[in-house]
Amino acid sequence: GATGTVSKSVTVSTGGGTLPTCTGSDVRTLGKNCSRGNVSATAGNYAYFYIYLPAGTTQLTISSSGGTGNADLYYSPSSWATTSNYTKRSVTAGNAETLTITSPVAGYHYISAHAATAFSGLTVSSRY
Repeated sequence: GATGTVSKSVTVSTGGGTLPTCTGSDVRTLGKNCSRGNVSATAGNYAYFYIYLPAGTTQLTISSSGGTGNADLYYSPSSWATTSNYTKRSVTAGNAETLTITSPVAGYHYISAHAATAFSGLTVSSRY
């Protein structure tokens, strides 16, 4: 009989990589597994975002990367997130920030990128 060998490769990824641009004409809108690019703000100001989460969402991850300056991420489940109104924040040096919210309630959630120093060219991504 014939003999032979077959090899197959499967790659599974759950993060990283480039996400597609979030849809919607309002550039503040984030969505499922998408990003908004070329975000900027002057020192002390904010770039605001919001996202609607359906019931049953187990985890929301918001991350920022790229660009120049220092953007810090703030999150609030009930109103616009600011440096004085937030339930979670990520305030490391530079623009590589990540927020993970477990068991978020259904509805609108609010995220801001605060300019600790002026930033530009930032990409903000949302995954759930």
